[in-house]
Amino acid sequence: MKLLFYLSGESPSLSRKEVLYLLKAYSERYRVIEAEDQVLIVETDADPRVFTRLGLCHKVMEYLKDEILLEGTFAVRVKSLGGRRAGKKLEKEIADEIHRNNPTLIADLENPRHEIYCLNAERLYVGRTLVDIDRSSYERRKPQFRPYTHPSSLHPKYARALVNLAQARKELLDPFCGTGGILIEAGLMGLSVFGLDIEEKMVEGCGKNLDHYGVKDHTVRRGDAGHLDRHFSAVESVATDVPYGRSTRLKE
Repeated sequence: MKLLFYLSGESPSLSRKEVLYLLKAYSERYRVIEAEDQVLIVETDADPRVFTRLGLCHKVMEYLKDEILLEGTFAVRVKSLGGRRAGKKLEKEIADEIHRNNPTLIADLENPRHEIYCLNAERLYVGRTLVDIDRSSYERRKPQFRPYTHPSSLHPKYARALVNLAQARKELLDPFCGTGGILIEAGLMGLSVFGLDIEEKMVEGCGKNLDHYGVKDHTVRRGDAGHLDRHFSAVESVATDVPYGRSTRLKE
């Protein structure tokens, strides 16, 4: 299947890498067809459902390049990128073309079976939405809304990206776990999570945060990241936000 990714605009290059590293973890083969700013087209055998994990992506679509054949109800949405103007005229033109090829299709703007999503970039990219990532949920998990917080905590969307860049499928260790931002996102993906921090208050706070978000499969310990083997045996993957500046504390 050819998939069309509508990437986050904060850092398209990082967003692209997040998708490709996740593909490396879950796909035996994939091929990049096109990569242009917030647009990425990939041919892959991966199950599209895995991309619900993405932190820096808006939508994942089946890439529709040739004649579009559908059944049921549909709606057309257009998103213009790079300062271009969207306009309802383009939506209507695309909807009319689809309807000509599918005369039994019925337009339903509220609850369509098929959402045809069009990215108006250097050229027009058309896809059928498979995964619509609810990035508002990341906003609701921002550090200030957790039971225990610290000003150096990562935004959830970047924590997710780190987990995916680590190609984690089953388990993840954060050796500088702090309040648990990375472990929360990994746990919500269904991974077993392991945390280590040199501060007892961070270990306690991390545990509270993980419990608050319903992450049950977690082990968090106090210890020095310089001696990981004293606390954990082999783990599948590691992702961390290394402490720096005033958040750094040296011991021994």
